[in-house]
This record gives sequence, C-alpha cells and structure tokens, in this order.
Amino acid sequence: MACHVYDSTYYKMLTITICDMQFEDTETQRLMWTKLNETMLKHGFPKPNFKGFMANNAQTNWNMVIIIYGSKDPSVRMVDKEHTCLFH
Repeated sequence: MACHVYDSTYYKMLTITICDMQFEDTETQRLMWTKLNETMLKHGFPKPNFKGFMANNAQTNWNMVIIIYGSKDPSVRMVDKEHTCLFH
C-alpha cells in the first residue's frame, strides 16, 4: 500500500509512505496511518488536512481512512473527500 500526495510547488505526485503488507487488514492499516501521522508530527505537520482520498473499493481501506481522518465512525462518509480509484 502506498500513500501519494500532489505537491502544488513541484506540480508532481510525491510518495510519502509505502507499506509492504502481508494482509490489508484493519490493524495493519491502522499501524501504517499512525506511523505516517507520527512522522509528520515529528517533522512539523501536526494535523494534516488532506483534500481528499482515493482508494480501491476495499471497505477496509475506506474504514481506516475514516477512522483516522474522518468522523471515527466508518458508517459516516467523508463527503467530498472520498474518490474511487478507477484502475481497480
């Protein structure tokens, strides 16, 4: 799993994290997002405000993004921040 961001200074997609997972389960994804947030905090980004997220339709992916960056309740969607990856 990888997390990429678009940087408007460089006009490019930049990879900010890669996690080689045996399984894309909830706990593994929670660990990846938690470590990413800890690293961003360490480097002066205390509360990232991502404009949106794009993932395949695997519900675990969306649930963890909502738990970490949204309402904490996977049944409550992040309006205008969720996008499906058309390549999956």
